[in-house]
Amino acid sequence: MNNINTVPDFRNTQDPNNITDLAFQSVEVPRPEETQEMERSQETISVVQDSPVITNSFDPNIDPYIDIVKVPLTTEHGGESRAHSIRIPEWNDREIGVVGETYLCVPNSQIADVGAQIRAQSGMQWKESKVFFDGKVYRRTFTCDDGGMTARVPVVGDLICLVMEEMNSYDSTIKAGILCYFMRLVCLNGMRSKAFSFGHTFRHSMNNIDWEQEIHQSVLKLTGKEVAMKLPAFANACGTLQESINFQELKVISENKDYLGKLPTQQYGQIVKNMLVSGKYPQNGDSFTGWDLLNSGTEILWHQRKVTQGAIKNNSLVVDGLLKYGQDTWDNPNPVNPNQMSIPMDDNPAHS
Repeated sequence: MNNINTVPDFRNTQDPNNITDLAFQSVEVPRPEETQEMERSQETISVVQDSPVITNSFDPNIDPYIDIVKVPLTTEHGGESRAHSIRIPEWNDREIGVVGETYLCVPNSQIADVGAQIRAQSGMQWKESKVFFDGKVYRRTFTCDDGGMTARVPVVGDLICLVMEEMNSYDSTIKAGILCYFMRLVCLNGMRSKAFSFGHTFRHSMNNIDWEQEIHQSVLKLTGKEVAMKLPAFANACGTLQESINFQELKVISENKDYLGKLPTQQYGQIVKNMLVSGKYPQNGDSFTGWDLLNSGTEILWHQRKVTQGAIKNNSLVVDGLLKYGQDTWDNPNPVNPNQMSIPMDDNPAHS
């Protein structure tokens, strides 16, 4: 097992302590993605070489797969520390994070290689849609809208497709891994959902040294029947949001913690205002719907130059919260606001 607690030379692919496992080896690879055989530790492994087609949305000049090193920190008197520094040599040895001794340092390129293997094995046609890397956080998304991997939302007919996202961080701010969720094609709004998404993410800990195998196992759903069930199930859930909503219902949605009660008030106000004044809504007819509110939210939270963890969290909160509202109001058009529930008084003197 490679020792990630030493300082490897990433430009020497024969270094046994190279945590990149040859992921940074310079190889000219034609597109589309091509599988090549490489030698590692006297064992032949299959590596899918991959690189972004589109530019980094944060800064086109930043390479998401630039070399990194994990360096043990010392005191000014030469004393050792349990803390380690994650640094980028090509950026004048800039420090991008301070982590613990047992921090599992996973290069973005390794996450990308696993993602490329999974997409190749799925037999589906994937299109790269977005790349983000600010030196610390890495996110790269692909969409698949062929091979039956789309579903229509009832009433409005919007097409929903499958999204695959690779994610990682060099400062432990987010987990690493691969996650599959959904996107509305007409506006390219990503819709994260804890209830419907699948994949595998992991913390940067030595306890997760077998993360590649875990990801492959969890994303096997791409080649099974489950993804064919999840996609229409998600689209049908969106179909429950097609009824008109008024200001009283907007109040219920904002106060109920099962809906959007946990969303910051300023964020909720921004989403509602965008729905009312942007001119894009209502989408169908003259009345605003829960579907309009959901798309206003994902529009604001998805299309940002810098993808913050807060926006990611709120995207999922908006999607799952409004799907819960749709589920609750599908059979009951007048949901109860739990914050306004009253307890009936018992006037029976026998119970006093």
